[in-house]
Amino acid sequence: MSKIEEQNLKRFYFELNEQKPVELLVNNHLSESDYWFDMHYELEIGLLMRGRMKREYLGHETILHPGQVWLCSMWEPHGFELLDIPCEVVVFVIDPQFLAKNNLLNIDMLAPFMVSPEKRPQFSGAEKDKALQLGESAKTILKDNERTTEWAKLQVLQLLLMLNEQWRTLPNEDQKFAKHLSIHSALQLVFNEKRLITTEEAAQTCGLSASSFRQRFKDLMGTSFSDFALQYRVRGAAADLKHSDQTQEAVAMNWGFTDASHLHKYLKR
Repeated sequence: MSKIEEQNLKRFYFELNEQKPVELLVNNHLSESDYWFDMHYELEIGLLMRGRMKREYLGHETILHPGQVWLCSMWEPHGFELLDIPCEVVVFVIDPQFLAKNNLLNIDMLAPFMVSPEKRPQFSGAEKDKALQLGESAKTILKDNERTTEWAKLQVLQLLLMLNEQWRTLPNEDQKFAKHLSIHSALQLVFNEKRLITTEEAAQTCGLSASSFRQRFKDLMGTSFSDFALQYRVRGAAADLKHSDQTQEAVAMNWGFTDASHLHKYLKR
């Protein structure tokens, strides 16, 4: 049985926001006993620098070699096992709204995350060498704390552009991708507005009945729309409390909570 089915999935929370939409990590694994399985709201792109690992999703697994990548969508259970050590990885954790709102590239930057894991883009041949060069550059900029976030944003876009060069997908090629497109308007609504958005309103935006939307969102995202939207507002409010001079009452109102005590109740969870 896959370890991803045996373990209790950890939920990770990253403090990403508009000022810091990308988190850059470099992890070195020295023991084959290192493994974990988790899920989180943020998107994830990982690049294997050395060693060999098995990446696991629900219903799919793949072996990665140096210069290859893995992608994880929002709230998608995933994990890894180490096959050859030492194993070094460069990981970009990305706030989804950073890609949803970014118009710098003339490509759908969310598309590679929305197809099923086996259909996501991958590097091969000489492309792997280029990916490794990008990874080495990422390791270098991680030492420059002052500009790390800005360079990390550029490298995420570069990595996605590289992945999209030889990869194409159309909605009719993948039913799950088409379904993701059908809830895209609801995700955009959550990202663009801080207020409380009901499931009924989100369903109407997507042109679906409330019951169809609830089921589709749950199937694709692994959580209900109401929980997803609430967590987004709680995360945003928590970031504002930490990084701005606004009062608790003002932050609560800005993010669609009735008052500070209402927000505090959810922050305690």
